[in-house]
Amino acid sequence: MCVVDFTMIVEINKVLKEKGIEYSIHSIGGCAGCGLALKQEGKICNVDVIIDIMNNYLKKYWLKVRSSHEEGIFIVESQFHQNK
Repeated sequence: MCVVDFTMIVEINKVLKEKGIEYSIHSIGGCAGCGLALKQEGKICNVDVIIDIMNNYLKKYWLKVRSSHEEGIFIVESQFHQNK
């Protein structure tokens, strides 16, 4: 299972805030193995920019996020199982 833990979520939210991005991420269903939700808290930002920031942070844990079919919801995946 690919899990983004509470500490990682706090750190990603800190990076978003430092970059002036008025969004935050939250776990879905008790653990972020179920996914992450994006919440807009101010100015609109391109979601692709936010995904890039999250993936840049998560790469050191061999994880990445991708958009799901539901807007503002991200699926957490292992980079070990990427299609080449």
